[in-house]
Amino acid sequence: MPKGEQIANNRCEHCNIQLHTNESGEYYPVINRMDKQTLIRGEYIPIGNTFQYPKNWGKRKGAMILLETRIEDKRKQLIEAEIELAKLSACLEQVKEWDPNTLY
Repeated sequence: MPKGEQIANNRCEHCNIQLHTNESGEYYPVINRMDKQTLIRGEYIPIGNTFQYPKNWGKRKGAMILLETRIEDKRKQLIEAEIELAKLSACLEQVKEWDPNTLY
């Protein structure tokens, strides 16, 4: 076999799923099948509102992974925002105790 010749079938059809918003601000998924086969990866991770996954997973699994990942990201952002809000509020309370007549 010549050096560099592909010996394994490591390509398959993939789909892209994206979240869009309608006029009411509600999300809905749009799935597009890619025209050519793409290399199979060891790990598939959604990026933002987009996720590429093997077609044989099915649209339900692809949509669920994208949505579950987005939900988990938003939960983390909420926790981080609550922590930041508490720190800012504590700092504001300290600043309120400063002498209002001090210029520097």
